[in-house]
This record gives sequence, structure tokens and C-alpha cells, in this order.
Amino acid sequence: MKNLTTNQKKLLLIFLGVFIILGSLTFITTDYYFMSPGPPYQWDIDYGDVDFYEFEGNLFQLTVRRDEANALVYLWSYFDNSFDLYPREVILPKGVTPKELSEISIQNMKTSENVAIAVALKNLNYDIDSKGDGVLVVGILDNSPVKDKLLKGDLLTSINNEQIFSASEFIATLRKYNIGETVLIGLTREIDGKEKAISISTDLIEHIEYENEPMVGFLATTVNERFDFPFEIDIKTGNVGGPSAGLMMALNVYNNLIIDDITNSLIIAGTGTIEIDGSVGPVGGIKQKVIAAKRAGSQLILVPTANFEEASPLSTDETAIVAVNTFEEALKVISDYSSR
Repeated sequence: MKNLTTNQKKLLLIFLGVFIILGSLTFITTDYYFMSPGPPYQWDIDYGDVDFYEFEGNLFQLTVRRDEANALVYLWSYFDNSFDLYPREVILPKGVTPKELSEISIQNMKTSENVAIAVALKNLNYDIDSKGDGVLVVGILDNSPVKDKLLKGDLLTSINNEQIFSASEFIATLRKYNIGETVLIGLTREIDGKEKAISISTDLIEHIEYENEPMVGFLATTVNERFDFPFEIDIKTGNVGGPSAGLMMALNVYNNLIIDDITNSLIIAGTGTIEIDGSVGPVGGIKQKVIAAKRAGSQLILVPTANFEEASPLSTDETAIVAVNTFEEALKVISDYSSR
């Protein structure tokens, strides 16, 4: 300090002051969660007793980083367009702790992994059987029409008398109906120490994240979902959570089990949930995911049709953004693009 000039000392003090102020902001909590671009993933997949093939291109799954926003992140979001803020109740329904939300997210990823494997194998002409013991309610949104009808711990078993055995089936069945329609949900609930079968009716509302997508308004997980696969497949998902990796996991498995590389050595990225019927559903954080894909040099980005309107303005001459509704459609889009 003795060898510094007066101006240098002033600059150092200003720097230290700013550093202390910014550091203190990290300890101040807000009522928001933030979403920012996450790293693209190329899954490591272990296969059992079956021939599989490596491929030269990429089929990146896109991710977002989502966490509680401290005061520094809150301020930074006003300067960085890749950061978005969401009210806490949108991400974390009342009655659900951050730990429970993380556990649900990891469970959703595991379910998505199994459904993705099933979809890939079905498209390779394997017969796949799946079973589940129903859809467990683990949290209810504040603005949900079933807020005073469903309870945490209810086990949902049907929609309009059509049996459902998994969360994936629940979502796929729900998509048969429109926002504003009334559906009858069958369930079992513990009443006075005994399991009783009851039903409730509810109107469908628009999804809080996905435009034109119907929802009831609760968090759920599948109880004891099981798949009968002809050989072992293990996708190394690590601590990545959520259901939005389904489409790209299915494409990776499919590409590993055929001789020809569908990517033709291109960098392809995408996102989208996958249901057992092969339908592709919407995801959150589409802007952040497209930004991450472009940073990774992706030449083609696959997005669910429901997210296309938000994603399409980010397309460029170097990066094509294409909407898909099904797994089969995604295969065709990749084939058409990679064979140009």
C-alpha cells in the first residue's frame, strides 16, 4: 500500500468496496427462481448383450440451470438476456420443499429415461411392456382448479374412466382434451385409515409454462413404474433432472442400435419430453436451451411444436430450428437435414 499512488489507492478502495457490496448481495434471498443456459449433454450409455454402434456426430440434450435467485443474480438478470426470473410459487408449489422438488425432478428423469428407451426400441420393432401402479400427487399449485379437491398422497388411476398407470400415460391421455374441458379423475385416497376409491371432476387450465397445453395443476410421479426390456440399457444421467431430455435420449439410443449414423457427423441438439406413444411434449426454458445449443455450434435444433413460436426468432443462417410433434417426425427431420 505504501508504494501506491493516491489515485491507485482510491481505485483499490473503490474495487474493494464494490467487491464487498456485490459479495453481500449473494447472501440476500429473493422470492424468485432464475433460469439460465446449462451445458449440452451427450449421454454416456451402457448396453447389455446387444451390438451397438458409436457415431461421429452429436445428438445433444439441452439443459437449463434453475435455482433460487439471490439479490446479485436478480440484478444480473436485467443485464443478461439469457437469464429469466420466475416467481417462487411457479417453480416451487406450496407444500413442496426444495429437496422434494429435486427428488421429484430426478425421479422424472428416471421415468423419462425408461420411456425414451421404450420408444427407441419400439421403433426398432421390439415389443415392450410397461407397468405402473398409478400417479402419485406430490404437490398442488396455488392456482390449480383441484387445489381443494386433490390431496398430497392421492393415487390417480383414471381419466374419464380410461385407466392410467403412469405419469407418462396421464399426460398423454390429458392431451386428448382441450383447455376448458371438464374431466373426471378417478383416484384412491386414505380415509379413516382405509384406501377408498373416489372421483373428482375438474376443468383443464392452460399450462403455466407451455402455451396451449392443458393441465390440471399438480406435481406427480409414477409409483413403481416398470419396463420389460429385452436387454440392459443404462443412460448415465447423473444429477440432471426433469423430463425434458426424453426425445434426445430416445434418439441417442436409436442411433446407437443402428449401423448408419442418422446425424451424418453433424452437430444436432434438441429438447422435448417423450411419451410412451412417441409424442413430443413442451418444455420449460426453451430460450435458454436454444442459446446453449447455439453456443455449442449446433447446426440443427429440434424443439417441441408447442415451444416453436418462442424459439424460432433465435434461428440464424447457421442454425435451423425445427418443430417436431413425434419421435418419428424427429427422425425424418434429421434424415432430411443431414442428407442435404
